[in-house]
Amino acid sequence: MSPETWRVPVRVDFAGGTLDLWPIYAMMGGCLTVNAAVDLWIEMEVSRVGPGHRIISRDLGLTQAFETWPTEAPRGLSWVWRVLDASGVPPAAVSIHSPVPQGSGLGVSSCLGVGLLGAALEEEAGAGLASKIPILRDLESRELQTPTGWQDYYPAALGGALALYWDEPTPRWERLEPHPGLLADLVVFYTGKPHHSGMTNWEAYRRFIEGDAQTRQSLSDIRDIAHDMASALPSDPSAVADLLEREGQARVRLSPAVETDAMRAVRERGLREGWYAGMKPCGAGGGGCCLLVVKGGRREEAEAALRAMDLPPLPVQITPKGLHRL
Repeated sequence: MSPETWRVPVRVDFAGGTLDLWPIYAMMGGCLTVNAAVDLWIEMEVSRVGPGHRIISRDLGLTQAFETWPTEAPRGLSWVWRVLDASGVPPAAVSIHSPVPQGSGLGVSSCLGVGLLGAALEEEAGAGLASKIPILRDLESRELQTPTGWQDYYPAALGGALALYWDEPTPRWERLEPHPGLLADLVVFYTGKPHHSGMTNWEAYRRFIEGDAQTRQSLSDIRDIAHDMASALPSDPSAVADLLEREGQARVRLSPAVETDAMRAVRERGLREGWYAGMKPCGAGGGGCCLLVVKGGRREEAEAALRAMDLPPLPVQITPKGLHRL
């Protein structure tokens, strides 16, 4: 039997990150996150029959081979092992390729988890796969040994742009249709520095639980911004740009380390040259990628400036597709 090829998208987050950590959303109430699948595809080749088992990362140049499926996580590719082990049907071989830089803030590990679980179970994107996301949430906390958010799984499991409402034991989702003008003016660029979301989120989590007033106010502001973002995304690109900027500044109030020198340089140059409208870090910030809205008709100028700053824009568009088999 020839290998199957599966593809799963990564995501960008527009608003509400950190609110998807339990019990923050339970304690605050009314929490919402807004994110979207984008067409940067993690590819997985899956062989279901063969001698033994192999896990291959083409990007890391790493292959791990086992005569029988291991009962404990191997070093190096432990997240892959953990998800496949939880599926109950680990394949004979899985080979993974990701076009996204490590520490990108684009939810790569979470989206890969959705891809691995769905491919192992032969289940493409849809409500059935989304119902299994709590399994991945708990596996990720076990892997990282920290509290983890779980908004990142949903774009991979469902596709498209989503508003996720966190008032139930599992989130309720609403599909959003981003405004065409926004799609024309939306740029994702890599800062050249990986981020570490687990540590950044843990600091915010700890301070929130301890009752730190500034942390709680910042997250309350982010909650309000997320509600406004869900309304603005389909209708008002200029409002989206303003909300991205407001969320980015709220995140700086959570931790000054969220904003890097590269981000400040982009804002300063963009304002000076007139193409900058609004920006926030993807994920927890402190590196990785940023989501930037430029003023109408000035995308090419903004992308040329980013390349001149050695901050390459990534060719992405929001995609309605989640995990699928080719």
